[in-house]
Amino acid sequence: MSFIASPTSKELVKEGSLDAVKVGVAESYFGAFGVFLGGTPMQIGALATLPPLIGAMAQVWGMQIAERAASRRNAAVRCIQLQALLTLSLISVQYFFGVGWWALIALIALVSLYQVTIGMLAPIWNSLVGDLIPPTSRGEFFGYRNTWISIITFISVIVGGQLIHLSSLSERTAFGFCAVFAIAAFSRFLSASHLAEVPDEVLHVPPESKFSFWQFISRAKQSNFVRFALFTSTMNFAAALSGPYFAMYMLTDLRMSYYDYTLVISAVVLVQFAVMRSWGRLSDQFGNRRILGVTGALVSVNPLLWLVSSELWFVIGIQLYSGLFWAGFNLAAANFVFDAVTPQKRARCFAYQSIINGWFVFLGSVLGGLAATQLPRSASELFAGWVAYSPFLILFVLSALARVLAMVVLFPGFKEVRTVQKIRSYELLIRVTSLRPLWGATFGFISSRRKRR
Repeated sequence: MSFIASPTSKELVKEGSLDAVKVGVAESYFGAFGVFLGGTPMQIGALATLPPLIGAMAQVWGMQIAERAASRRNAAVRCIQLQALLTLSLISVQYFFGVGWWALIALIALVSLYQVTIGMLAPIWNSLVGDLIPPTSRGEFFGYRNTWISIITFISVIVGGQLIHLSSLSERTAFGFCAVFAIAAFSRFLSASHLAEVPDEVLHVPPESKFSFWQFISRAKQSNFVRFALFTSTMNFAAALSGPYFAMYMLTDLRMSYYDYTLVISAVVLVQFAVMRSWGRLSDQFGNRRILGVTGALVSVNPLLWLVSSELWFVIGIQLYSGLFWAGFNLAAANFVFDAVTPQKRARCFAYQSIINGWFVFLGSVLGGLAATQLPRSASELFAGWVAYSPFLILFVLSALARVLAMVVLFPGFKEVRTVQKIRSYELLIRVTSLRPLWGATFGFISSRRKRR
């Protein structure tokens, strides 16, 4: 029987789908909530990156729990339940603090605690689930699970956006945000009940499999995995230069309504639903490094597309492009860890990688915020040829340059860890976009004409 059809797989898919409700209706609108509360660019940047950094540091606790807990499953369930309570607590911010500086401080504090639960959960969940999934089925399973997550996230983003949009029309925007946070908390409580149904395996970690963070970093020249971690973290650093400010750019500079904003962010989720299973199968067949190379090159030019046009239809097109290739990049990056690390070291390596990534993302956001606010106006005016001036335009250029630099300098430094089939870049793109039959017919037609000549 295929692992996807097993009871364990079904429970994990349900757990992930209910978590996707929380992500879609609430987490997708944390930035918009910060803008509603009157946040400045630096505060919105801090909201986007300081809590994940704190959450990444909390992964050390999660790693220790995974290695010492009598039940990894029960520990993960408790983290999810605490996460649901903290999601519900976000309702209190606007009623106790109103809008302004103190409201943003309270929001950042609560979201930081929320991210701590995510950070603690990640090593436990990855360690447990990595032991439950057969190695030959990982790409297929995560592609299948992520497809359902994308479907539910897409629906949830639409529902959450409509609730906030309709509430804003009646000048009750605060009520809309309260509603989405309540829905998110309830769905996360339900997801915990499904995770509680999966098998619980005991993990034994021998002393030789334990090493400190500094020992992990010191092996950068010798370790294939450390070089991989530095590459993905640098790509995320580059994305963080501009990523945290897209919500403010769209809602303030482009003056999008909450309805338009919902369409834009849901476009990413929609295309991920369409291609996630394809990326998963390709990951199993051709390896994760190949996918990282192709998608990494294509997402490098993504920020520059924002300089071409700010029309709604074009922005949605940018998001479709972004979702298509970031889906493959993120899935391949996650699967690479499962392939490259033994079960005894998995929780520790996940935690240490997340710490590096968290610091890189935080630094990227801080530098992006400083560039947007401290660089002279002329720096962004250089790129306002086809779009209206915004202080964030310079960030799009810096982000693209940093991504290209990561691909050129760091990507060649690590290798695939499995024996996989070879495939050319254009063939990989044809397969994932379902154009293979059309391409085959075209190629056959061209080849036959060449033979006749």
